[in-house]
Amino acid sequence: MNWSPHQYFRHRFFKWLNKRIPAANEHHLNLNSIFILPTGFGWSFIVLSLCLFLLGTNYQNNLMLLLSYLCLSIMLLTLFYTHQNFARLALKALPVKPFHADKEGQLHLRIVSHENGSTTPCFGELQCTWLDSEHAYKSGAKLIKKENKARLSSFRIALGEDKSSAAKEDKFASQDKSKRPLQSFSIPIHMPKRGRFELGRLTISCDFPLGLYKCWTHIDFSQQVTVYATAQEGPVTVDKVAADNVATSTTQNKNATSNEDFYALYDYEVGQPLNRVSWKHVAKSGNWVSKSFTSLSPNSHVLSYSDSLDTEVAISALTHAVMHWTQSDRTFGLRFKTINILPNQGAKHMHECLEALACFDKSMEIPFGASSNTVSITTSKKQHTSRAAK
Repeated sequence: MNWSPHQYFRHRFFKWLNKRIPAANEHHLNLNSIFILPTGFGWSFIVLSLCLFLLGTNYQNNLMLLLSYLCLSIMLLTLFYTHQNFARLALKALPVKPFHADKEGQLHLRIVSHENGSTTPCFGELQCTWLDSEHAYKSGAKLIKKENKARLSSFRIALGEDKSSAAKEDKFASQDKSKRPLQSFSIPIHMPKRGRFELGRLTISCDFPLGLYKCWTHIDFSQQVTVYATAQEGPVTVDKVAADNVATSTTQNKNATSNEDFYALYDYEVGQPLNRVSWKHVAKSGNWVSKSFTSLSPNSHVLSYSDSLDTEVAISALTHAVMHWTQSDRTFGLRFKTINILPNQGAKHMHECLEALACFDKSMEIPFGASSNTVSITTSKKQHTSRAAK
């Protein structure tokens, strides 16, 4: 493999980081994961101290020598206090929710008590930035092109008492103090392409208390994010499900929101229509359950797009159609090249379709999230999604 010196040293650097600071969902900073050096202001302070020492020695001025010793003492004390403060930081990452390529995602981090048992929190202001875009955003072995890299920026978070955690003090009263959350904050994520990506390493730094030294670390929270395609309205083919395949589809997929005969009760999932909730059972036991029915609605449709047209345009149009039909609370399936998803409805079904479209790859036979089941459809009838939803 022909690598330039820059690429070689960068590869070795990340390999060394992976060994020194392994990827984990929760990081408790320690001696192995913290780096510290003087800041620009700190180097200026050191130069000033040396100049005062030279002047005091040259002119035999004891007061100037005393001032230079005082400055050097402050530098040494700040070195220990800066490291000690940053070493009390412990972070835990929450799962990243999917978002669309034209919108902004969030990496939610939670500050927790350190495993060393220290009750003193970390003070100051944290500065967060992604370490390397090529390392942070990649899908498999294919790196995103330079012009499509995520926009990297620095984000500053002031550390302090989180008001939301104080309001929830009773909730964590019975939990272990070492696991009690102290503060939460979010790091924006910008991704210009659809797909599934690894977030990579996040550089977190702090220069508390005097700004003479800067402590930083490069930590990987082992998080993946699914980026949905940009939703753009377009002509989508809407096909009705054949009547002779309704029973077959029913045996493979018991729709919890259809309008046919009652089948059973299942645990309620967020996003399901409230008119399917069995309120009698909720009032009796307090557990939320939803009603399940045994057959598909006769108005079930399958959304598709011409395979001969541009793939990205088709995926954007189908993404818009899936969201529109879900908002209309209609039963639909999805068929596009190797993607075949049975008709269903609800938020869970929408995310399944969006994930299959987002992770679709021409080089793959069956993309991630696609169902291997197929449905028979009647003669296609082309029309716009907006017209079909009426």
